Amino acid sequence: MDVTELQHEIELLPQDQQDRLAAFLLALRMRREGAIAVIQRRLDDKRPEKWISWEKAKSELGINGSGK
Repeated sequence: MDVTELQHEIELLPQDQQDRLAAFLLALRMRREGAIAVIQRRLDDKRPEKWISWEKAKSELGINGSGK
């Protein structure tokens, strides 16, 4: 099966399954690019001076106030 066929099949999936697939693909990409290790190191960092507020994190990620 080629990518075009996969894309067509994915369009036919219910939205919740499309969302699960999107999350899976994002996780694969993050693992491949080493982002998971970076995130884990940041989460494990116990030094308060390295922490940022949720508001700053949302701002840096471009997330609006509704969490979307």
